Amino acid sequence: MNSIYVKKSTGEMQLFSLDKLKRSLQFTGANDIDVQKILDYITPQIHDGISTKNIYKLSFAQLRKLSRPLSAFYGTKRALLELGPDGYLFERYISRIFNHLGYSTQVSVMMDGKCVTHEIDVVAESPKKNILIECKFHNSRERKNDIKTALYVKGRADDIQNCKDGKKFDEFWLVSNTHFSEDAIQYSTCAGLHLWGANFPPQNTLQDVIRDHDLHPITCLSSIKKHEKRMLLDSEVLLTKEIEENHSLLSDIGMETTRINRVCEEIRKINKRRKS
Repeated sequence: MNSIYVKKSTGEMQLFSLDKLKRSLQFTGANDIDVQKILDYITPQIHDGISTKNIYKLSFAQLRKLSRPLSAFYGTKRALLELGPDGYLFERYISRIFNHLGYSTQVSVMMDGKCVTHEIDVVAESPKKNILIECKFHNSRERKNDIKTALYVKGRADDIQNCKDGKKFDEFWLVSNTHFSEDAIQYSTCAGLHLWGANFPPQNTLQDVIRDHDLHPITCLSSIKKHEKRMLLDSEVLLTKEIEENHSLLSDIGMETTRINRVCEEIRKINKRRKS
């Protein structure tokens, strides 16, 4: 394929990477034959100036034809965006993830630092480790967390740790639904600030943990209508696991039995796909 430039949501043009698209499809668990079918369908339609959003739509549509669970995996990053428009639900979603990883959590906790008082998005505690978590939610997956954000969060961590009368914490994390810039990663690795997002740590990204522990947001489900997702989110039903464990959450929003069964089947297939 000749050099083709595609348009990101920020308006920036970047060189199209077939390998990058292939890796994102492989991440879903699609086999090599299905991945190649999708690439063969999409590649002829990619042209100079096409938006990354349109490429995503083409890929998602083909995955959905193959399997709803596959499309759910592919749509994880976009599903996280649907937890917006602000960071309120994302903070609570991260709190639920840490609950399932063995921590007790609190959200929006006021803590005294040496110099000022801070509002901490999530406090996660276990018998072995106590963590303070700053959540950075972005409405565009093209928005990166740069070094200024890392410096700001590390400054807050130091102020809290230097408070003589305050409780000591083992780690301070910056968690985001998008990527970290290279200088943010370099600084944070050196400074002892833990990053967790779409591209870091490389073998244990946020999306990796979501997939490996069946912690998908309900927004990834294609069998639930947009207004139904909003009703669930307004009730702070955030994880597909919560629906799996309590089907009445769907009947509470007026969903009939046939569709409830369809939603639950999609969730089971997502989990089965991961385990197979």
